[in-house]
Amino acid sequence: MSFIIHHRNPTLAEYQELRQRVSWPAFDEALAQAGLSKSLFSVVIQDEGGHTVGMGRIVGDDALYFNIHDVIVVPECQRQGVGKMIVKALLAYTEKKGGKNSQIGLSSSKGREAFYRSFGFTERPTDRLGAGMVLVKS
Repeated sequence: MSFIIHHRNPTLAEYQELRQRVSWPAFDEALAQAGLSKSLFSVVIQDEGGHTVGMGRIVGDDALYFNIHDVIVVPECQRQGVGKMIVKALLAYTEKKGGKNSQIGLSSSKGREAFYRSFGFTERPTDRLGAGMVLVKS
């Protein structure tokens, strides 16, 4: 199967459906739309039939700090190169925009760390960096 990459934000419907397909929690629609609209760069992957099967996006200051979020691939298209297409496109964007010592961060889903290591990401803590932390509002 071949896939087509689009450099655009997902629609709200695409975003919510992709999250649902991988059992991620839904966001309030107004908040999700507001968040998507503030993305620096996004990609949407569609299959030959035009079905949206993946996405990824970058948020940050567009110069020094970039954070990769919402790298999603529907289960039936996982392990077919879709995730690699997404991450390569997102990293290409950071190459154009960021300079020396700019940082690209992400939070990996449990069990997907090796996938991101293959792109050069390192797990924290390291000798220089403490453990990453997150606060999820309930």
